[in-house]
Formats: sequence, C-alpha cells, structure tokens
Amino acid sequence: MAQHHPASPSAPAKRGRAKIINPSESVYYGHYDLAEFIAEYGLTPLVAREIFGRVGPARSDLDKYMNERRHLTG
Repeated sequence: MAQHHPASPSAPAKRGRAKIINPSESVYYGHYDLAEFIAEYGLTPLVAREIFGRVGPARSDLDKYMNERRHLTG
C-alpha cells in the first residue's frame, strides 16, 4: 500500500510575542472612525452609517460633504 508523503516538509511558522495594539493607532490618519464621526457632527448612528457608507471614511471627503450639507439646510 502506497503512503502519501509531502515532497518537502514545511518549516514551522515562527511565533513571537504578540504586539499590544493601541486602538487609537489602528485608525488610519486622515480617516474618521464611525464613533468619532458621530461625535464630531452630532449625528444619530443610523444617519452617520448611511453617510459614512456613501461618502467613505476620509476626513476631507466627510468634512466637505458635511459642510455642503450644512449650507443646504440652513
């Protein structure tokens, strides 16, 4: 009976110490976190998610959109 052996054994992956990540460092510079966007503009989560999904997380795009929105509504 033939046995199946891999052609070349794979080397075990090196494991190091897990890096502790500060949550504020994981957010891209120049992009809003959804919670930060909600707080910045006083939006409800539902409205903020809709805008965030349509416009994107880039601060420049969201700030421009919100300024235009402000001028249109009042």
